[in-house]
Amino acid sequence: MAPKDITIQMTSLEDIGHARATGATAALGNNSPTAYTGGTLSNEGLRRRGRYTKLSDESDHEDSQTSKLQGFVYRITGSTILRRLLLYYLPPALVLLIVVVIFLTAAKNARIGDIHMVGLFVWLEVIWATIWVAWAIAYIFPFVFQYFGGFISHGARHFTGILKAVLIPMTAFIWALLSRAATPVLCVFDDIDPGKCDDDWVLVIRKALLATIGCTGLYFIEKILIHLLTVNYRKRQFKTRLDESKRIIRILALMYEASLKLYPGFCARFVEEDHKIHRTQTQTRIQLAREERSRLRQKVSKFYGEEAMAETLSRLQGKEVLKPGSPRSVVLRALETEKASEALARRLWLSFTLEKDMVTEADIARILGPDREDDALDIFLELDKDENGDISMEEMILLVTQFSQNRHSIEQSMHDIGQAVKSLDRILEVVLLFLSTLIYVAVFDARGFTSLTTVWTSIAAASFAIAGTVQEFLGSLVFIFIKHPYDVGDRVDINKEQLIVEHISLLFTIFRQIDTGGTVQIPNIVNNTQLIRNISRSRAMMERYDFAISPKTKFFQIENLKSELQKFVLEPQNKRDYQSKIDIEVMSIGNMEKLCLRVEICMKSNFANETLYAMRRSKFMCALFAAMKKHSISKPWGGKPPDAGSWENPAYTVTLTDTEAKEAREGWEEREEKDRAKKLEKLWWDGLAKEKSKENKPVKDKPTEEKL
Repeated sequence: MAPKDITIQMTSLEDIGHARATGATAALGNNSPTAYTGGTLSNEGLRRRGRYTKLSDESDHEDSQTSKLQGFVYRITGSTILRRLLLYYLPPALVLLIVVVIFLTAAKNARIGDIHMVGLFVWLEVIWATIWVAWAIAYIFPFVFQYFGGFISHGARHFTGILKAVLIPMTAFIWALLSRAATPVLCVFDDIDPGKCDDDWVLVIRKALLATIGCTGLYFIEKILIHLLTVNYRKRQFKTRLDESKRIIRILALMYEASLKLYPGFCARFVEEDHKIHRTQTQTRIQLAREERSRLRQKVSKFYGEEAMAETLSRLQGKEVLKPGSPRSVVLRALETEKASEALARRLWLSFTLEKDMVTEADIARILGPDREDDALDIFLELDKDENGDISMEEMILLVTQFSQNRHSIEQSMHDIGQAVKSLDRILEVVLLFLSTLIYVAVFDARGFTSLTTVWTSIAAASFAIAGTVQEFLGSLVFIFIKHPYDVGDRVDINKEQLIVEHISLLFTIFRQIDTGGTVQIPNIVNNTQLIRNISRSRAMMERYDFAISPKTKFFQIENLKSELQKFVLEPQNKRDYQSKIDIEVMSIGNMEKLCLRVEICMKSNFANETLYAMRRSKFMCALFAAMKKHSISKPWGGKPPDAGSWENPAYTVTLTDTEAKEAREGWEEREEKDRAKKLEKLWWDGLAKEKSKENKPVKDKPTEEKL
């Protein structure tokens, strides 16, 4: 084993991984573009580290020191406000100042009406200054609102972000107010009537500024409403999903950091996985390009280059700025592609498995350390979605890849909703443009505003023509921003059609059919009245199977079937797919011809993943069929119609030919005639017997009068 402080010259990834695993430090030569330190790609490929760092870096010490002049330049260029002041404010202000000096010296008597020309340019100088004063007020106002709003209500601080987002509309509105308040500056240079200042062009400016106040106020209010809609919508629809996404990313970053401590980057065990995770070829080209830059150019690029622009954009979008090579940034980059996500899942699982087939909570706690039991519990609970007590490699890969797809779906959904909000914003801006025109007309000509009756009549007539479009527009707004039954990537059922959401627009939604793969575009106003089942938003789902069995089936056979299925779902290879609850019940007796049986089984997830759902369903159907055969449960009548005249089929029909029918009829008539003759004969003999009995009966003597 090499000593810890010895510097080793290596060129292969296997040697680098072995050296990191044994504790040695690798320093690549000039021919090697990259050095690997701490399990991540390092940007300092030619710099050695260890106990003798000072001795090896003496040649770089002079280059690292900068002069005081350079430090001053860096501080100046690093100030955003100072840069804007130098680049944007001073040049126009100097030009206006030169014009003011000219009218004060060479052209003192130049006038425009009763007002000196110098007064006009002084007023323009003040107006130019009010633009930046308004910007400063709008820039500071959110922080003031946040400070004082915290005393009133804790939720008031959430509106600070909205006020920061409407910086330009707020600046325009404040500028319009300040500009209207600055018009008395013109009156100072009126020699005839300084206090009145009633020149026609001054009145025009005052009216224009007054109308501008109304227009900018409406624009400011419209932007606030749009941002309120966006913030409330995203808070209501995406907050839970984004919080879950952040939690899973944190967990994967913790696991990846622990994995790097055990197995450094590009070690012999995970060379293939690390290649897919890091995409080393692209990173090598980027690092070579960075090494070719001069030190001064890199420092200037820190303020003006691509890195500064990307960092500024990330901060404006509310994203966290991560350092390259950090575990969190590596995890986020790996989740961008499916192959990198699978490689990340394999690396994490194999790092925690400890040569076993499953990963348990004890394994995670043992790897993280004795002081991080809470983190180990959080990681295990987040990964063990099926609550089996352990985590398999297939389960880990499925979790990470599914999370990667969900992240892409969230990003696409937020993008589509953002585009819908932009479309709504453009429509409202057109309405504001029309209202602004009316405001300017009303301010400049009150009589002309009353003459717009014909215009209002035309608008009323046009409203009837576009009533359907307006109804569709308003219905789509309610459907998207209030109801919002689905997001991009969701698996939904609409009118018994199995669909996946591909794109959401303001007026329509594009779906992909699961059975055919075709694309379907459905207007939102149509979906507004449909029954929509969102499978992706559902929790663990249950499925029912209804079928008929033989009416001769005994109750103990049904109980044995239930026990057999219960045993199937509790097997180690199946308990990750199905819950332990199995329900079997007889629904009806089918007109005493069959038994209608229902089997209910609950999966451990919803049916959004069609491949996984089809696999689980097929496996359970095979187990159900085998269990029914095992316990002699057959379909009604054993697969053939019951015998005619049996208790299962008491009523039946037969088909006869004409000859058979004729012979049968003659036979029936002959039998009927014989029966009739027998009945007549019986009646005759019965009557004869009665007559004879009457004749043989003795007659009693009548009483005589004497006896009476």
